[in-house]
Amino acid sequence: MNKSRFYLSITFFLLMIFSSFGQNQSEKSKCNLCETFPGEIAEFEAALTDSKLHYYTNNGKTKLDLKKAEEVCDANYFYTCNNLMVLISTGHKNDRTEIRQDKNLSLNDYSAMYFKGKFENAPDSNERKGVTIGQIHNDTKGVKRPLLRVEIAGGNAIKVIVTDSYIKNEGNVENDFFTSFKNKDEVECKIEINESDDKVTVYVKNITQNKAESKTYNVSDLWKEMDGDFYFKAGAYTQVSGPKTKVSYSKFQFIYE
Repeated sequence: MNKSRFYLSITFFLLMIFSSFGQNQSEKSKCNLCETFPGEIAEFEAALTDSKLHYYTNNGKTKLDLKKAEEVCDANYFYTCNNLMVLISTGHKNDRTEIRQDKNLSLNDYSAMYFKGKFENAPDSNERKGVTIGQIHNDTKGVKRPLLRVEIAGGNAIKVIVTDSYIKNEGNVENDFFTSFKNKDEVECKIEINESDDKVTVYVKNITQNKAESKTYNVSDLWKEMDGDFYFKAGAYTQVSGPKTKVSYSKFQFIYE
């Protein structure tokens, strides 16, 4: 590479960095971040009262567990802008910023999580992995993975993964393609625990592309042994390192009957 091309490449790289920094600073200045907390906006208030915020760094090894999500605002990873609730991951493998429902749910009672938001900068270095955006999990001792998760894989596909064992690398796994995805697409998602029939249902719509899919799954007998300790999670859980995934929610709620 000759010198002129080398200096041109360096100049372009620096311009990209300063441009990104300028955009972030412009957004922070425009929105007066944390002047209004996410928990003070009607579209999010009830869900955040029912939640705590998890923020993991250092490849998932350092955990900041904030007990009351409605009282949290931080310009680096969780704030409001133009009446949207914005959540940002660090971009490192196994790091995450998540809204974790603070409930113990039963398979015998209907409950659901619903959100609508724009997703930016999903990792695209691995075709099979990317960023988890919604889950049904369980906090019983010994549970090593979620029952169900919705993810953006490879930066271009929204998939649903359902397991029949809570032990990592054991049991059968259903891996279903729901819709395609492009950066900054707006996504609508509803995950339901269906009353009394040991089933869970997932609905995903890529609003930008006007494509939707819904599917109901049976809960395995092994997972039924953990009944009463299920909960929902949503946010940005990066499975591989990459850019800082950003979610801008226009709606987020938990539903009980």
